[in-house]
Amino acid sequence: MSQTPQTRRWVRLAAEGLLIVLSILLAFGIEAWWSQRGERNAELEALEGLRDDFAESLERIESAKSEHVEVRDASVRLLTMTGPTADQIVSDLAMDTLVMALIAYPKVFPVTATYDALIESGRIDLLESANLRRELARWSTAIADLREEERDAFRQMDERLLPFLWDYVPIVTLDVNVHPRYEGVELTASRFVRRYQALLRSLRFENAVEERMNSSIRAIERATEAEDVAARVLTLVESEIGPATR
Repeated sequence: MSQTPQTRRWVRLAAEGLLIVLSILLAFGIEAWWSQRGERNAELEALEGLRDDFAESLERIESAKSEHVEVRDASVRLLTMTGPTADQIVSDLAMDTLVMALIAYPKVFPVTATYDALIESGRIDLLESANLRRELARWSTAIADLREEERDAFRQMDERLLPFLWDYVPIVTLDVNVHPRYEGVELTASRFVRRYQALLRSLRFENAVEERMNSSIRAIERATEAEDVAARVLTLVESEIGPATR
């Protein structure tokens, strides 16, 4: 059956309208696809930044933790030597090394550039994984706890242990015999003698060493916690990078 001119006109108008609607839907679809692609690219960039930051942070935490272990081990060794009638059973040089370990200041400096940028920009929700966002929140707490423990350890060493050592040990001799503190500075050992036997017989010294040991043990525990969180973050980031690249 042939169509009347009016019918053909309505069919043409309907087809044109449908074409317009389809064009609009296509345009919106392309825009949504492009926006989603942009979000994926931004997420991938953030994930890669987190991967690099946390890999470096994990190495730094492990390094600082090993230094805290050295402090702990030196403290334990010295506590086996102290007492009211203690005799110095190791060389002055060995004592220099043990005492120098006590006054070390291990401190972790994690890399937080990408995480800080996500938080400060309010774009943490750019990361689709809820598990990853939760672990990053735990990371913030874990690293804050570790830093606080390290600050407490430093205060204990700086305010109670180090000033007490001044009456018994010339610090410059420790610098010369163990490791120089300043590059390009020539130092010679002090003319004052090291009074290690008297130091080992001091109850105050024994208590300070025991306190130093406890602070290092707490720092090791906090470092282990931060290590565990960083490792979990890395695992989650790696698992998210794969889907984000597809």
